[in-house]
This record gives sequence, C-alpha cells and structure tokens, in this order.
Amino acid sequence: MRRLFALLLMVALALPSWAQDRLPAGLMWNRSGLPATLPLVVKTMPGQDYVVFLAPTEGGDPVMAGYIRGGAFFRLLVPPGTWTVRFAHGRDWQGEDELFGPGTEWIGLDRPLTFEAGVARRQGHIVRLIESDGQVRVASSGPLDICQGLTVTTEIDKRDENREALNLLPAPGLQDLRDDFDAFPRSDFNRLPAPGLRRTETELDTRSRVCP
Repeated sequence: MRRLFALLLMVALALPSWAQDRLPAGLMWNRSGLPATLPLVVKTMPGQDYVVFLAPTEGGDPVMAGYIRGGAFFRLLVPPGTWTVRFAHGRDWQGEDELFGPGTEWIGLDRPLTFEAGVARRQGHIVRLIESDGQVRVASSGPLDICQGLTVTTEIDKRDENREALNLLPAPGLQDLRDDFDAFPRSDFNRLPAPGLRRTETELDTRSRVCP
C-alpha cells in the first residue's frame, strides 16, 4: 500500500501543477492605447505553444500579447510603432502569471520591428520559428507589406426614351395646323420626345492584398 501511494505521489509531482486549458489563438490584451491595424504573422511548428509580447524599445512592460498555438496559422494586428518582440514558449499552459510553468523558455528577435501605415500601404512583418534538437530559434524575419486599392464600380440605368416629353411653346399658325390634321393628336401636337434619362449608381470598395 505504501509503495502504491509513493508511486502515485511521484506521478503527481512529475505532472505540471495547475495546468489549464490552452487559450484560443489570437489577441490576449492590448494596453498600448493605440489602434491595432498592422499585421504580424508568425509561423511555428506543432508541439509547443507560444505567447508573443510587444514592448517599447526603450524598456518597460509589454503593451500587447497574443497566444499562438504551435503549427497553426497566426496573425495579430498590432499598433503602429517600433517594438521589441519576444516569445515565451512551452507545452503546458498554466495561466498568464505562470505562462508555461517552470518549463517556460524565451526567445527574442535580434532587432526591433517597425510597423507603420501610409496612404495605400501598411507595413507589417512575418516571423518564422522552428524547433531543432529541442531548441526553438528564429528561422527568418522579414517585411510583410499590405497594399490597399480603391475599386470604383459604376452602373448605368437607362430609362425609356418615350416615357417623358418636352413641352413646346405654341407658335403662330400651329393651332390651325393642329386642328386640320388628325395625324397630330391634340394633346401631343406641341410636345416632342425627350432624350432618354440615365441614372448612375457608383460603389466604392477597398481591397487589400500582399504587395509584390
């Protein structure tokens, strides 16, 4: 009995304490006070999960955090500015305070990343992390620019040309001519067909794509 109890105790100690369910991938919090509109894409391998932190380059607490599920596509919209980017990673999520528990490891980029937006271009970044021999490292980091274009769609609705007519002012002699010829109905003699009317409808659509 004592041996069984000791075995169960050893198993319990070997398991991570207070392990929690994995978070959904995406934004955890944004404390920057700025609108988040610029893309950060992170590619990872299955096996571990990650938390990405963005912090000011001059130091201080992180202003944004996002949860990454290993191996799944991840995109986070971040605020404009130049940020230090670091990743915490591990296998058993234990909450925002403990992250992945005692097994939490860290990796950071060699240089800060700048995110900015112009009139028709948004400058973001894509980072690829790989795991080799049990170690996570940055395989690549490069720009990811999004170009925005404005599409104008115009639709013309042509109305019946005979639907409306143009009134003419009576001229001397027209009254008698109208009375003498049955070919000109009394009600239409002083009216000529008006040109067809057109109604134009215009729609504006903004589309985004990765810049070449």
